[in-house]
Amino acid sequence: MHVSRRNTLKIIGSGAIILAASSCTGPDKSSSFPDPAAAWHDAALETDVLRFGLAHGLLAPNPHNRQPWMLDLHDSYSASLYVDTDKDLPQTDPFDRQLTIGLGCFLELFAISVAELGYRAEFELFPEGSSAQSLDTRPVAKITIHASNSLKADPLFTHIYNRRSNRSKFAKSLITATDARQIAGADTKTIAGFTTDKAQIEALRQICVTAAKIEFLTPRTYMESVNLMRIGDEEIAQNPDGLAINGPAISLLKRMGIVTRKTLADPASSAFKQGLRQYIAAARTATGFVWIATPTNSRSEQIMAGRAYVRQNLRATQLGIAMHPLSQALQEYPEMQQELIKVHETTKTSGQRLQMLARIGYAKAVNPSPRFPLAAKLTSNEQTKTG
Repeated sequence: MHVSRRNTLKIIGSGAIILAASSCTGPDKSSSFPDPAAAWHDAALETDVLRFGLAHGLLAPNPHNRQPWMLDLHDSYSASLYVDTDKDLPQTDPFDRQLTIGLGCFLELFAISVAELGYRAEFELFPEGSSAQSLDTRPVAKITIHASNSLKADPLFTHIYNRRSNRSKFAKSLITATDARQIAGADTKTIAGFTTDKAQIEALRQICVTAAKIEFLTPRTYMESVNLMRIGDEEIAQNPDGLAINGPAISLLKRMGIVTRKTLADPASSAFKQGLRQYIAAARTATGFVWIATPTNSRSEQIMAGRAYVRQNLRATQLGIAMHPLSQALQEYPEMQQELIKVHETTKTSGQRLQMLARIGYAKAVNPSPRFPLAAKLTSNEQTKTG
């Protein structure tokens, strides 16, 4: 199955070229490392329908940008999605709940993308079963595509290339309840909510600030982030996952020893203090919140939450609204227990499982997160077949 030239040109015109003005800063031209943002425009160039969907799935939001997906292509119509068990976050995501949500985001982007080419996606979740304690080597989903003459393209497709998790400060301009409702309601299969109420926003801001402080000031949880920081363009290009730290001054500060993993890990250092201040300052600029809850906390519901979340993020992109998930208060380690209770009470989701919480507001566009190319996410057996 191949994408027609007409469809390829349509897709590139709809968004991929826009990345020329907003793509992630890559390595110096003299560097031999690949562009860590290449996946954001290469996805549109795939000429096989299945690979086209998978390449767009790679652009999904996921915790700590771990990109936990691995893929085994069976034939032109089917593949299996696995989790790379080396990508887990045992301190902040001890039961792999957040990783599972990220895998759900992948599946939704896949479904949206193949629909653009007239194919319906079908997912058999956890065909060999799953564990509530952790993800393992069993498949997360069997993916199958079917040609469909009646399937309508999803209007959210054109916003995949410009979807972001925007961690910067938001402007003071207020989000309307109408827009917040549209973002929350971008998917109808989960329990979604929103608020533009000042008192509720302030309560959620405070919970997010307290939760961030807990994560930063608990050594084992903060070090999980430090160990995944990629500092400077060269490091990011070499390993385009984890938490990218770059910008015009970062390489210089790294050479001067001011911004290093050692200084970022030291609570007494200016780098640590500045990082915490910046995160808290950004959280306090939320002008609205949206969230997703599920009746229980099953693996299939976590997948469903991921599919719903990426639709919310795409809808926000469509509306010109920035979105940033604030997941600390939803995490399941002992020090976070009280904030987990508070955030359920504040969002009136007690008795359910709050899966996602995100601040929304207006902000300048930011660069896309680095991504591994599709070839790096195929199983070794598939790499042998395609290489």
